[in-house]
Amino acid sequence: MLRTREKLFCYGVAALFIAFLLAPILWMLSSSLKGPLDIFAKPPVLVGDVTLENYRQVLSDSTFMRSFLNSVLVSAGTVVASMLLALPAAYGLSRLRSVAKAGLLSWVLLVRAAPGMIFVIPYFVAFTQIGLMDTRIGLIVINTVFTAPLAIWILIAFFDAIPLEIEEAAVVDGATRWQTFLRVSLPMAAPGIVSAAILVFIFSWNEFLFALTLTQVEAKTAAVAILNYMAYQGTEWGKIAAAGIIILLPVAVFAVAIRKYFIQTAAGGVKG
Repeated sequence: MLRTREKLFCYGVAALFIAFLLAPILWMLSSSLKGPLDIFAKPPVLVGDVTLENYRQVLSDSTFMRSFLNSVLVSAGTVVASMLLALPAAYGLSRLRSVAKAGLLSWVLLVRAAPGMIFVIPYFVAFTQIGLMDTRIGLIVINTVFTAPLAIWILIAFFDAIPLEIEEAAVVDGATRWQTFLRVSLPMAAPGIVSAAILVFIFSWNEFLFALTLTQVEAKTAAVAILNYMAYQGTEWGKIAAAGIIILLPVAVFAVAIRKYFIQTAAGGVKG
């Protein structure tokens, strides 16, 4: 009986926590399906006359859809750039046997821990001078600066979990260090690679500060484009809610589809 009560208590706490996390999303979804009158109804109504007009207007907005494509391209480019830098760096640091290892890891983390605001002006000036202002390449560069260190820290734990005996056996069989890395270590660290790529993608997809300050028109991302619906004449809450759901949907579907890799990451090991 006591164990049953403990389980019910745990499930109840978990349900309340999930409800707390999902409440803003559910309210945004509800608002995206309402007309203007239902959105401003007093008292508020959770479900009014359902309409898809807000989605129709957002999806037919060429400016927003171009920004949505920018988000896709910038996020994908950031994942590729971050992985190309983080994989060899994480593997090298994992196999490094030196007192300098702790110091190098601290410097890697320092870049990620520093607030982004302090980088805005230097990058604004630099990008203006070298022609990267309001470009997708510029956003990929700045996003990679912040996501690569995060990916390195995640990947190091997975490379550390790979038994050295397996790599030594590959070397004895005639494999070079590079072949061992590509054919042995990378496949065994696949869950960590996917997990790091997920987090890099989500960070880049949701990034707002640099997308706001380093873009104007051509490279504006969807997160910034939502501001177009906050005009002097008034705020179009229905369109904002619909745009928010559209931006949230790809990440949600992506995360659910590969949730097993998150579970493996939480377990802190490499599957054999």
